[in-house]
Amino acid sequence: MANLDNGVMLGALGSVFTDTNTEIVPPTGMVIVAIQMITKNNIVRLTAQEPTRFYSTLEVAHGAADPSTDVGTGGQSIGAGSCTFPAGMTIYGRWINATFAADADGGVICYFGY
Repeated sequence: MANLDNGVMLGALGSVFTDTNTEIVPPTGMVIVAIQMITKNNIVRLTAQEPTRFYSTLEVAHGAADPSTDVGTGGQSIGAGSCTFPAGMTIYGRWINATFAADADGGVICYFGY
């Protein structure tokens, strides 16, 4: 049985592949915890589970003007479709859905977790 308190190997709790611009939504009670770019790709939409803690295309994480808050400073949102991630890159976070640019030459893999 997987030890969820100390993390699990990517893929142990499920994953999904896509090379279209269809929205990816994790199973009930789970989130997307990692996204691997098979070829370079653009994120069309990425929705964070906690917008002040995890970057997305909709909100600015850790973009507070006051560093004395529990939210860091300097963060920016990922511009929808304007930020190209290179092939082989894996990004980590906690997202409730994701949509990518269609890419018949490779696509992306999204890994699920709790």
